[in-house]
Amino acid sequence: MNILLSGASGRVGREIERLAAEDHRLQIAGRASSGSSCFEQAESAEPGDVVIDFSSPEQTARTLEFARSKQLPLVVGTTGIKRPLQRELESAAESIPICQAANFSIGVHVLRDLASRAAEALPESFEAEIFELHHRWKVDAPSGTALALGRAVSDARGYESTDPSIRGAGERASRSVGYQVGRGGDVVGEHQVMFLGDGERIELVHRAGDRAVFARGALHAARWLIGRAPGLYSLRDVLD
Repeated sequence: MNILLSGASGRVGREIERLAAEDHRLQIAGRASSGSSCFEQAESAEPGDVVIDFSSPEQTARTLEFARSKQLPLVVGTTGIKRPLQRELESAAESIPICQAANFSIGVHVLRDLASRAAEALPESFEAEIFELHHRWKVDAPSGTALALGRAVSDARGYESTDPSIRGAGERASRSVGYQVGRGGDVVGEHQVMFLGDGERIELVHRAGDRAVFARGALHAARWLIGRAPGLYSLRDVLD
Protein backbone atom coordinates (compact mmCIF):
# COMPACT_ATOMS: atom_id res chain seq x y z
CA MET A 1 0.00 0.00 0.00
CA ASN A 2 1.41 3.36 -1.07
CA ILE A 3 0.68 6.22 1.32
CA LEU A 4 0.72 9.96 0.74
CA LEU A 5 1.17 11.40 4.22
CA SER A 6 0.01 14.93 5.07
CA GLY A 7 1.27 16.15 8.43
CA ALA A 8 4.39 14.00 8.21
CA SER A 9 6.28 16.16 10.71
CA GLY A 10 3.59 15.80 13.38
CA ARG A 11 3.68 13.29 16.23
CA VAL A 12 1.20 10.84 14.71
CA GLY A 13 2.76 11.34 11.30
CA ARG A 14 6.13 10.28 12.66
CA GLU A 15 4.55 7.17 14.17
CA ILE A 16 2.99 6.29 10.80
CA GLU A 17 6.43 6.69 9.21
CA ARG A 18 7.97 4.39 11.82
CA LEU A 19 5.34 1.70 11.43
CA ALA A 20 5.56 1.87 7.64
CA ALA A 21 9.34 1.41 7.83
CA GLU A 22 8.80 -1.80 9.81
CA ASP A 23 6.25 -3.27 7.36
CA HIS A 24 7.40 -4.12 3.83
CA ARG A 25 3.78 -3.98 2.64
CA LEU A 26 3.67 -0.21 3.35
CA GLN A 27 5.48 2.57 1.53
CA ILE A 28 5.41 6.31 2.13
CA ALA A 29 5.15 7.55 -1.46
CA GLY A 30 4.91 11.26 -0.63
CA ARG A 31 5.02 13.66 2.30
CA ALA A 32 3.62 17.08 3.08
CA SER A 33 4.46 18.78 6.36
CA SER A 34 2.00 21.14 8.00
CA GLY A 35 2.34 24.61 6.59
CA SER A 36 3.73 23.48 3.23
CA SER A 37 1.87 23.04 -0.02
CA CYS A 38 0.39 19.59 -0.23
CA PHE A 39 0.27 19.92 -4.00
CA GLU A 40 3.98 20.71 -4.37
CA GLN A 41 5.03 17.95 -1.99
CA ALA A 42 2.74 15.25 -3.31
CA GLU A 43 2.73 16.06 -7.02
CA SER A 44 6.41 15.15 -7.24
CA ALA A 45 5.87 11.79 -5.53
CA GLU A 46 4.89 8.46 -7.01
CA PRO A 47 1.10 7.95 -7.24
CA GLY A 48 -0.31 6.70 -3.95
CA ASP A 49 -3.08 4.29 -3.13
CA VAL A 50 -4.37 6.33 -0.18
CA VAL A 51 -3.86 9.72 1.48
CA ILE A 52 -3.56 9.99 5.28
CA ASP A 53 -3.93 13.42 6.90
CA PHE A 54 -2.95 14.28 10.48
CA SER A 55 -2.13 17.95 10.11
CA SER A 56 -4.08 21.19 10.65
CA PRO A 57 -7.43 22.35 9.28
CA GLU A 58 -5.64 24.64 6.82
CA GLN A 59 -3.44 21.80 5.59
CA THR A 60 -6.39 19.40 5.51
CA ALA A 61 -8.20 21.73 3.09
CA ARG A 62 -5.24 21.48 0.68
CA THR A 63 -4.97 17.73 1.21
CA LEU A 64 -8.68 17.30 0.48
CA GLU A 65 -8.43 19.15 -2.82
CA PHE A 66 -5.45 17.02 -3.85
CA ALA A 67 -7.18 13.74 -2.94
CA ARG A 68 -10.33 14.77 -4.77
CA SER A 69 -8.42 15.83 -7.89
CA LYS A 70 -6.54 12.50 -7.95
CA GLN A 71 -9.58 10.42 -6.92
CA LEU A 72 -7.69 8.91 -3.99
CA PRO A 73 -9.17 7.53 -0.75
CA LEU A 74 -8.55 9.84 2.20
CA VAL A 75 -8.12 9.17 5.93
CA VAL A 76 -8.59 12.32 8.07
CA GLY A 77 -7.50 12.40 11.70
CA THR A 78 -7.13 16.18 11.98
CA THR A 79 -9.23 17.82 14.71
CA GLY A 80 -10.44 21.40 15.14
CA ILE A 81 -12.23 21.31 11.77
CA LYS A 82 -14.93 23.97 11.50
CA ARG A 83 -18.26 23.65 9.75
CA PRO A 84 -17.24 25.10 6.32
CA LEU A 85 -14.41 22.59 5.91
CA GLN A 86 -16.64 19.81 7.24
CA ARG A 87 -19.11 20.61 4.50
CA GLU A 88 -16.27 20.37 1.97
CA LEU A 89 -15.38 16.92 3.31
CA GLU A 90 -19.00 15.83 3.04
CA SER A 91 -19.18 17.13 -0.52
CA ALA A 92 -15.93 15.40 -1.52
CA ALA A 93 -17.22 12.13 -0.06
CA GLU A 94 -19.73 12.04 -2.89
CA SER A 95 -16.86 11.24 -5.27
CA ILE A 96 -14.15 9.59 -3.11
CA PRO A 97 -14.17 7.39 0.01
CA ILE A 98 -13.20 9.31 3.16
CA CYS A 99 -12.72 7.94 6.67
CA GLN A 100 -12.83 10.69 9.29
CA ALA A 101 -12.42 10.24 13.03
CA ALA A 102 -11.50 12.53 15.92
CA ASN A 103 -9.52 9.65 17.40
CA PHE A 104 -8.26 6.49 15.70
CA SER A 105 -7.77 4.55 18.94
CA ILE A 106 -9.89 1.41 19.12
CA GLY A 107 -10.18 1.93 22.89
CA VAL A 108 -11.70 5.39 22.43
CA HIS A 109 -14.17 3.92 19.94
CA VAL A 110 -15.34 1.52 22.66
CA LEU A 111 -15.42 4.35 25.24
CA ARG A 112 -17.77 6.31 22.99
CA ASP A 113 -20.15 3.35 22.77
CA LEU A 114 -20.04 2.87 26.54
CA ALA A 115 -20.73 6.58 27.13
CA SER A 116 -23.72 6.43 24.80
CA ARG A 117 -25.12 3.34 26.52
CA ALA A 118 -24.64 4.84 29.99
CA ALA A 119 -26.28 8.12 28.97
CA GLU A 120 -29.29 6.23 27.67
CA ALA A 121 -29.57 3.92 30.69
CA LEU A 122 -29.14 6.52 33.43
CA PRO A 123 -31.78 9.09 34.42
CA GLU A 124 -30.97 12.67 33.49
CA SER A 125 -30.39 13.45 37.16
CA PHE A 126 -26.96 11.92 36.43
CA GLU A 127 -25.33 14.94 34.81
CA ALA A 128 -22.61 14.38 32.22
CA GLU A 129 -19.17 15.96 32.48
CA ILE A 130 -16.23 15.26 30.16
CA PHE A 131 -12.65 15.91 31.20
CA GLU A 132 -9.74 15.76 28.76
CA LEU A 133 -6.01 16.11 29.38
CA HIS A 134 -3.35 16.59 26.70
CA HIS A 135 0.23 17.75 26.20
CA ARG A 136 1.18 21.41 26.46
CA TRP A 137 1.34 21.88 22.67
CA LYS A 138 -2.25 20.94 21.80
CA VAL A 139 -4.05 23.91 20.27
CA ASP A 140 -7.76 23.04 20.10
CA ALA A 141 -9.87 22.75 23.25
CA PRO A 142 -11.98 20.84 24.01
CA SER A 143 -10.31 18.08 22.02
CA GLY A 144 -12.04 16.54 19.04
CA THR A 145 -12.36 13.30 20.97
CA ALA A 146 -14.03 15.07 23.91
CA LEU A 147 -16.50 16.66 21.53
CA ALA A 148 -17.23 13.29 19.91
CA LEU A 149 -17.88 11.80 23.35
CA GLY A 150 -20.15 14.73 24.16
CA ARG A 151 -22.10 14.23 20.94
CA ALA A 152 -22.57 10.55 21.81
CA VAL A 153 -24.05 11.51 25.19
CA SER A 154 -26.21 14.29 23.73
CA ASP A 155 -27.55 12.08 20.95
CA ALA A 156 -28.41 9.31 23.41
CA ARG A 157 -30.37 11.75 25.58
CA GLY A 158 -31.89 13.83 22.82
CA TYR A 159 -30.20 17.07 23.86
CA GLU A 160 -30.30 19.96 21.40
CA SER A 161 -27.01 20.73 19.66
CA THR A 162 -25.24 23.70 21.23
CA ASP A 163 -21.79 25.17 20.87
CA PRO A 164 -19.63 23.31 23.40
CA SER A 165 -17.86 25.41 25.99
CA ILE A 166 -15.41 24.73 28.77
CA ARG A 167 -17.01 24.69 32.22
CA GLY A 168 -16.93 28.12 33.84
CA ALA A 169 -18.28 29.62 37.04
CA GLY A 170 -21.92 29.47 38.00
CA GLU A 171 -24.65 26.86 38.03
CA ARG A 172 -24.58 24.29 35.29
CA ALA A 173 -27.33 24.39 32.70
CA SER A 174 -29.85 21.58 32.58
CA ARG A 175 -29.89 19.12 29.67
CA SER A 176 -26.28 19.84 28.76
CA VAL A 177 -22.86 18.22 28.65
CA GLY A 178 -20.04 19.96 30.52
CA TYR A 179 -16.40 20.04 29.39
CA GLN A 180 -13.23 20.48 31.39
CA VAL A 181 -9.74 20.77 29.90
CA GLY A 182 -6.19 20.26 31.16
CA ARG A 183 -2.92 20.97 29.33
CA GLY A 184 0.61 20.15 30.40
CA GLY A 185 3.68 18.00 30.02
CA ASP A 186 3.84 15.43 27.26
CA VAL A 187 0.51 13.71 27.99
CA VAL A 188 -0.55 11.77 24.88
CA GLY A 189 -4.25 11.90 25.70
CA GLU A 190 -6.68 11.14 28.52
CA HIS A 191 -10.48 11.28 28.36
CA GLN A 192 -12.90 10.78 31.21
CA VAL A 193 -16.70 10.69 30.94
CA MET A 194 -18.42 11.21 34.28
CA PHE A 195 -22.10 10.79 35.14
CA LEU A 196 -22.69 12.56 38.44
CA GLY A 197 -25.76 11.76 40.49
CA ASP A 198 -26.77 12.51 44.06
CA GLY A 199 -24.57 10.36 46.29
CA GLU A 200 -23.01 8.36 43.46
CA ARG A 201 -21.20 8.71 40.15
CA ILE A 202 -19.98 6.62 37.24
CA GLU A 203 -16.60 7.27 35.59
CA LEU A 204 -15.45 5.93 32.23
CA VAL A 205 -11.77 6.56 31.44
CA HIS A 206 -9.41 6.01 28.52
CA ARG A 207 -5.69 6.83 28.68
CA ALA A 208 -3.40 6.69 25.67
CA GLY A 209 0.24 6.15 26.60
CA ASP A 210 1.65 5.82 23.08
CA ARG A 211 0.78 7.65 19.84
CA ALA A 212 1.32 4.41 17.98
CA VAL A 213 -2.30 3.50 18.86
CA PHE A 214 -3.52 6.34 16.64
CA ALA A 215 -1.10 5.47 13.84
CA ARG A 216 -2.10 1.79 13.86
CA GLY A 217 -5.78 2.72 13.74
CA ALA A 218 -5.22 5.10 10.81
CA LEU A 219 -3.28 2.48 8.85
CA HIS A 220 -6.02 -0.07 9.52
CA ALA A 221 -8.59 2.43 8.22
CA ALA A 222 -6.44 3.16 5.16
CA ARG A 223 -6.28 -0.52 4.21
CA TRP A 224 -10.03 -0.85 4.70
CA LEU A 225 -10.79 2.26 2.63
CA ILE A 226 -9.04 1.15 -0.57
CA GLY A 227 -11.59 -0.08 -3.07
CA ARG A 228 -14.59 1.25 -1.10
CA ALA A 229 -17.42 3.18 -2.72
CA PRO A 230 -17.45 6.97 -2.23
CA GLY A 231 -18.83 8.01 1.12
CA LEU A 232 -17.97 9.52 4.48
CA TYR A 233 -17.05 6.65 6.80
CA SER A 234 -16.32 6.57 10.53
CA LEU A 235 -13.99 4.37 12.56
CA ARG A 236 -17.11 2.48 13.63
CA ASP A 237 -17.69 1.53 9.98
CA VAL A 238 -14.12 0.25 9.77
CA LEU A 239 -14.23 -1.78 12.97
CA ASP A 240 -17.73 -3.14 12.41
